[in-house]
Amino acid sequence: MQDYIRQMGKKSAVMALVLSFVLSGVATSGIGVQQADAREEGVSTTVSFTDTTGHWATKEIMAAAKSGLIQGFPDGSFQPEQTVTQEQFLSLIERVMPSFAGHEPDAFMRETYLSHAAGRWSEKTYIHLAAAGIMPTGKPTDSLNRLEATRILLAALGHQSEGEKYRGTKSRFFSDLSTDNESQVMIAYPAYKMGIMVGFPDGTFRPDEKISRAQAVVLLNRLDHQIEELYPGTVTDNEKKAMTEAVSTFVGNVMDKEKIRRYDDLVAYVKKNKLQVTDSFLREHFSFMQYEVYDYIRFPRFNELTYYAKIGIGKYRMTVQYYSGELGGSVDKTFYLSSADGKTFRLIGKDE
Repeated sequence: MQDYIRQMGKKSAVMALVLSFVLSGVATSGIGVQQADAREEGVSTTVSFTDTTGHWATKEIMAAAKSGLIQGFPDGSFQPEQTVTQEQFLSLIERVMPSFAGHEPDAFMRETYLSHAAGRWSEKTYIHLAAAGIMPTGKPTDSLNRLEATRILLAALGHQSEGEKYRGTKSRFFSDLSTDNESQVMIAYPAYKMGIMVGFPDGTFRPDEKISRAQAVVLLNRLDHQIEELYPGTVTDNEKKAMTEAVSTFVGNVMDKEKIRRYDDLVAYVKKNKLQVTDSFLREHFSFMQYEVYDYIRFPRFNELTYYAKIGIGKYRMTVQYYSGELGGSVDKTFYLSSADGKTFRLIGKDE
């Protein structure tokens, strides 16, 4: 998947994986960076719409409206069958994801991915999500198709790297997706296997089919449920802070302060300073240092989209979804940690 993701940073087509949906969907206008502050102009905050009675997604639409996730139009309508725009969809998923500080995009990001949103109600959302490597490929007012929504949602879950499992696969999951089209396969297949996208009764995926606002709402609910399922356990704010500090401090010292670039030097550095880092952790995240020539691996700044999970007794997982620069593109990176008291954390490997 890495080759595919790198194309995102070099070209105007942003390739960061994400999800899709079955016959339902989700989306509407509205927004929220750290909080759900409606940025779109001229929206209605009513929880009752004039055009949703008897609609197949009435229950989901009403539930989302009451929870403050969606908004309607000034005339009191929701327009459930109207196609959702890219900026509307981004504003929705921003509301469901955990809050994160983010950071200012560089000049390349602004020119390549954010220029179309400049001055629009959605500009803050675009800037905020860009730090997490979540960017659409078109203009804010462009309609959104199923494949694009799938890509964005996978990134919003920090699971776009799941597509790597299907690189070169010959398995045929959908009749209208050729395994020769690796870019589509690496988006649709992980969503399908995760149960996010099951396709249509006729066995098709329909990647180019547009998403309605009603479908977008259902999809938003699925995103919310998937977040709860993929990131289990209760992790306190203090634990999150300690986990982030443990990983970010180690990465910062190795890559920036000490500027270590050879694996043997890294191992020696860890042993000399008796750091709470296992060999397995080093192999999982720094094996690129074993080669004489390697691409610079950019780690997250740790103020991007981060998911925390408690996956066992004293074992934790931290996934960061971020934009790693022009060469790296949109990336998700997962770290595993252990702790006996929730205060001091040891950096470990996935299977330790």
